Amino acid sequence: MVSSSSKCDEESGSLAQDVRSPAAVRYSRFCYLVGGILLFFGLHNYFQELIMSLPGFKVGVMLGYLEVLGVAICSFIERRVGNETGRRSPWSAYFMLCFCLLISSATSNIALQYINYPTKVVFRSCKLIPTMTIAVLYNKKKVAFMEFVFGIVISSGMVAFATADFRENPNFDLIGIVLVATSVCADAFLPNFQEKVFEQGSSRVEVTFFTNILCLLAMSIAFSFTGDLQIAFAYAFANPQALIYMTIYTFLAYIAISFHMALVQEFGGITTVLVGNTRKAITIVLSFIMFPKPFSNLYLVGGVLVFGGLIGNAYYKEKQNGGKVKKEGFVGM
Repeated sequence: MVSSSSKCDEESGSLAQDVRSPAAVRYSRFCYLVGGILLFFGLHNYFQELIMSLPGFKVGVMLGYLEVLGVAICSFIERRVGNETGRRSPWSAYFMLCFCLLISSATSNIALQYINYPTKVVFRSCKLIPTMTIAVLYNKKKVAFMEFVFGIVISSGMVAFATADFRENPNFDLIGIVLVATSVCADAFLPNFQEKVFEQGSSRVEVTFFTNILCLLAMSIAFSFTGDLQIAFAYAFANPQALIYMTIYTFLAYIAISFHMALVQEFGGITTVLVGNTRKAITIVLSFIMFPKPFSNLYLVGGVLVFGGLIGNAYYKEKQNGGKVKKEGFVGM
């Protein structure tokens, strides 16, 4: 016979376990998505720089086109396999997402013709500030003053890093900074708009497919008109190695973006940007190891400010929230 006190203890333990279980499952899901983002975006960025370093490859916009092409095809197949039809969000929402994605992808890839890859990666980390600002104004999110302070620290690191690039790279051009800054602004709108679309009940695959199919149509017309598409494909078919790299790059883009979209849908835009900045820290280190570049102390100063700001922001969020899971996700990341 079980005593009443034993029953009480058993029920209390069961209740405590039930309370912890959703958080544990959510934490595991978060780790899984972050792990996928780190792995597949890392491989994606490696092949991106590898393609850009190939002799004779000068069509940077092709990388953005390949991303959109691969994502459109793979998401279409995924919808068919999952028997998903129709759409829940209006075309106007997808046109807006398409516009942001086009601007972000095109300007980011073209910028690589004027600045080196680490500068682009670190500079794009600055999108945390506009993302927060848009989240406050558009999505009515609450963002603390200290988070903006850490954002300013990160931006200061961007300035130091860009200055180092100017001193060490004779081919540095202000056009590259303008292009990557434009990409940052478009990128800041993108996750906030995506959150709104997800709130309308759209699935990850639906949002991915309709956004990218519109982008693919627009890019095909534009790049065919400029001749970039013909030049890029001619180069790829004339260089088997480049064709293999581009094919791998295309599929990696879809896998990486799928993880990214899932994180936005489940944990929010700001959390996704913070995870992205952590990923960029690893990308920069790998870029210097695999593709050696002239080093400057300003790179070190910029890196300390950028990633010190990221760590400080993460610590502040963790302290404020006590490590608890909120509806919008693991904001301490």
